[in-house]
Amino acid sequence: MTCGRVCIWTGVSAVLMGTLLLVGCAAADGREMVANGIGHTPEPTEAPVVEEPEAKPTSSLPEGTIPESDDGGFAPGTAHGSVYVDSMAGTVGGAGSYDLSHPQLDGLGLDHPVNVALRRPTEAMRAEFVAAMSERSGEESGEANGGDSLRGSGKVYLLDDRLVSVVYEFRIEWSGAAGVDDRVDSVLVDLQTGVEVSLGDLFVPGSPWLETIGFFARQDLVARLGEMGLWPDGRGLEPEASNYSVFGLTVAELVVRFDRYQVAPGAAGTPDATVRWASLAGLVDPDGPAGHLAVSAG
Repeated sequence: MTCGRVCIWTGVSAVLMGTLLLVGCAAADGREMVANGIGHTPEPTEAPVVEEPEAKPTSSLPEGTIPESDDGGFAPGTAHGSVYVDSMAGTVGGAGSYDLSHPQLDGLGLDHPVNVALRRPTEAMRAEFVAAMSERSGEESGEANGGDSLRGSGKVYLLDDRLVSVVYEFRIEWSGAAGVDDRVDSVLVDLQTGVEVSLGDLFVPGSPWLETIGFFARQDLVARLGEMGLWPDGRGLEPEASNYSVFGLTVAELVVRFDRYQVAPGAAGTPDATVRWASLAGLVDPDGPAGHLAVSAG
């Protein structure tokens, strides 16, 4: 009997030991297979790392898109704000009329410095026209269509996330006058500050930017109008800031506009001259409002 019990317990012990060994090997084999990429790897329990996007430059304008112009005058890509056209029209004294338009940036109030600046040329021209009408003696009564008139509009040359550049053209027709009175004006606004920018603000202080612009502007005018098409004494092109105060910026070039009779006889109208940014290399302030245009062109 004792031998039988010992034999039975010995057999049971052997079976239990064998089972434990099999379970241990299976667990070890399972871990090895997972480590070798075979089987299912459990998902990590740690939270994923989320990278924060880089902060964009601040601007007072809402982001939006702008329509492409026919002449490619807009900078590519997303701009801050979008353009719409506002207008003003009316009659003066029953004998004069005006019809003016100017661009405004959508998303900004009418009293925002940028929109105020973009309206300035048309409002100033209208005020001058009304004042001139009140001073004219012997005003004719009757329909406004047959009297004096003022027409004009602004064209956006550039709108990107730093600048908005607009050039304005006006025409006054006085009843009984032999010719017309053509005018040009311009506005360049730094969208980061809302402040108007002059041409001199774009260049390195003390650099010969006026002389360089004058040189290339004359070359372009000669190509357009001919050598005999300009005033022979070169008037209107001297290196003075007032001669180049009306201008527009595009992605590729600086466009200078001249008043009627400034650089050429009246038949030339209000001519323009273009100077490519590449021709102004080293003169444009790289940290100034137009630095990005010069870098892109270079």
